[in-house]
Amino acid sequence: MKNVLTLLSCTLIASLSTTMVHADTPQNAENSPAISNADLTRPMSLDETKTETTSEKPSSSGGFWIFPDQAPLTGSIATDRPGFSDSAGLVPRGRFQIESGYTFSYDREDDRRVIDHTMPEIALRTGLTDCLEFRAKWNGYSYSEVLDRITTPAGRHIDHIDHIDGGSDMTLGIKVPLLRQKECLPNVSMIASLGVPTGSDSKSANNVVPEIKFPWNYALTKELTIYGSLLGRVNDGSNGQFFQTAATVAAGYQVCSRATLYLEYFGVYPGNRSEDSAHILSAGPIFKITDNISMDMRAAVGLNEQAPDFQASVGFGIRF
Repeated sequence: MKNVLTLLSCTLIASLSTTMVHADTPQNAENSPAISNADLTRPMSLDETKTETTSEKPSSSGGFWIFPDQAPLTGSIATDRPGFSDSAGLVPRGRFQIESGYTFSYDREDDRRVIDHTMPEIALRTGLTDCLEFRAKWNGYSYSEVLDRITTPAGRHIDHIDHIDGGSDMTLGIKVPLLRQKECLPNVSMIASLGVPTGSDSKSANNVVPEIKFPWNYALTKELTIYGSLLGRVNDGSNGQFFQTAATVAAGYQVCSRATLYLEYFGVYPGNRSEDSAHILSAGPIFKITDNISMDMRAAVGLNEQAPDFQASVGFGIRF
């Protein structure tokens, strides 16, 4: 009998202990991991089985760069350098791209020789949305040396040198995509811009210059791409305003993962009011230091008297 009472007492104590433990433990907590607020708002990955909750924030894809989401930096940087063609691609939303360079120009016609140095050829581009880019360009300061050979009444030849230096006008514009490459269709964008008369009197157009441009490109193979642009603008020359058109046609060949060679034709029709058109042929390498940094060089020759005899340029581009 004493043994039976002892067994019943032990059983009762064990039962009470088990009841107290269950009272201190939340319901259904057994074998359930803790869920934090971060788990409720984190999107479901492909290897998870739980569904997304209604508390997830809507995606801001496509929003302005001043809002939280920035587009990823995919692919390689595409600048408007070093040739005369603009790139058809847009800077990603929320990102910036800075381009800069220096150009040397030489031209001799009859008894006049002109040497010009232009820098820093700065361009600032930023993606406002996935389909809208803002652009600001300024060629910078131009240092021109003009040498004229003068013949005196006595028959002597004298070289007269004059310097025409000053800042150039600024250009403000936007770029939007029009077409994406598909079958026979190329990538095409539209650039609408205004040249603002902010330069020195000797270098400025002294008037607003509206311009519309259509850059395009088409990848024939992984290594070979053809590209170019068409433009029209109301220019202001020495003889007054006139409508000017221009076109470029180029080919770029990727010789390795970090270097591309290009060859480009550039024509301006006309070069100035009541003057002939200008035709230029340029070529050079483009080096991709990283996916977001590039360096370039250009050498160009004029194909007629209206164009400069020779040009050389070096520059870079940074995307961030």
